[in-house]
Amino acid sequence: MVMSEVLLPEKTNTNTLDNELQNRLLQKNLYREIIESKTFKRLKNIHFLGAIDYLYKNKKRHTRYEHTLSVARLAVRYSELIKLKYDEEKYLVVAALLHDIGHGPLSHSMEPSFKKLFKLTHHSAGTNIILGKSPLGSEIFSILNTYNIDIDKLIKLLDGKSNEKYAFALNNPINIDTIDGIVRSYTYLFSARNKFKRLSTIPDIYNILEATIDVTKQEYLDVFWELKNKVYNELINKEIHIYADNYSQKFVLNKKLHIKEEDFYLSEIEFRNKYDTLFEDLKILSKIKENETSLDLRYMKRLYKISSKKYVSDILEYETKYIHTKQEDIFTMKQNVKNIQKTLM
Repeated sequence: MVMSEVLLPEKTNTNTLDNELQNRLLQKNLYREIIESKTFKRLKNIHFLGAIDYLYKNKKRHTRYEHTLSVARLAVRYSELIKLKYDEEKYLVVAALLHDIGHGPLSHSMEPSFKKLFKLTHHSAGTNIILGKSPLGSEIFSILNTYNIDIDKLIKLLDGKSNEKYAFALNNPINIDTIDGIVRSYTYLFSARNKFKRLSTIPDIYNILEATIDVTKQEYLDVFWELKNKVYNELINKEIHIYADNYSQKFVLNKKLHIKEEDFYLSEIEFRNKYDTLFEDLKILSKIKENETSLDLRYMKRLYKISSKKYVSDILEYETKYIHTKQEDIFTMKQNVKNIQKTLM
């Protein structure tokens, strides 16, 4: 099935539903206090695609803040669809609000190097923040305690170890995090020339969400899975983007800079104020690579395939239909210099 040929059913009025769900978020004191916290607002200064966002001047950029609010709205909607009581809903929505709270500057771009140096990832940093054991203080921990949130239960949900029925929304192959993340990433492929054509191929995020519950709506999941494959092939695994991530990681590993574990908890603006060279280099990436044209870059090549066009009869069978494979691959910058120069022009 070719994405451009897919005839999608009528879409939900997304803007109206977004507003309704956002109002619901802000009506609950627990959710509102998290959203209004200084720790959460830090995500406004973390770019969604990290180093990739600094390669293009004229494209709309997204942040982890925008992404997280959208995931939280999906969590509220999911709670409505499966009729969760508030005592259950609050764990799913709080998990959605905090699932990316630990992201460091440039999101995933520099994270492998922080993991290598300090065994720190956005998951472990997020847990530290929730427990009040990070340089950001105990703000989130205090809010959770005020509203009697069982923190062990919450962390288990975030770690994919929960047996609660609503955990499926976070842990299945097509979950509330990836639904927004992939659709949001797809917009990076838009240009003035193809914008409206590409818009017509995007399934509504709330229809995708409903399809994870209602097996009769699998056409949305089929389109989404193909969209995910397209995003990885045309965006995430694009040579210049892999190089930008790789350069960011090498920057962190530079012993002369003495980058510290606490730097992972900085906002992007704070990190930039300390290490502005990296951001200047990302702007002029074509000059940087001239000194490293023989650099071999390893990356994880991911493929997303649909094993069958037939409907599965149970949502628990989705993993057998929507297949994800990954393997380490390599390309040499020397062979791609001309293509990369064209990309940056």
